[in-house]
Amino acid sequence: MLAMARVMMLQPRVLVLDEPTSNLSAELSQVVLEEHVSRLGHAGTAVLIVEQKALAALGISDWAYVMAGGSVKVSSAAKELLAREDIGEVFLGRAGAQADVPRASGGAV
Repeated sequence: MLAMARVMMLQPRVLVLDEPTSNLSAELSQVVLEEHVSRLGHAGTAVLIVEQKALAALGISDWAYVMAGGSVKVSSAAKELLAREDIGEVFLGRAGAQADVPRASGGAV
């Protein structure tokens, strides 16, 4: 959390986050994604998130890329990706991928 606060103070134009929620509880993961990462996006920072918790990351994203085997398999708006049943079943690990997706208030990253 301290590292995220320090980054926010720098007001970067672009930020790459690799697994920002790894080793965090579900509650803290939600706080990191919804509060901190969304706030960076609202402040004008472009944020690229590499995240295993795909449903949570898609909930705050504008655009998403799904990769498998080292190549991009799907590229689309995050909301469209969540709505596709084939993507939910194959890449997000379950059918009905829209369920339980945290939503940031306001815009997205």
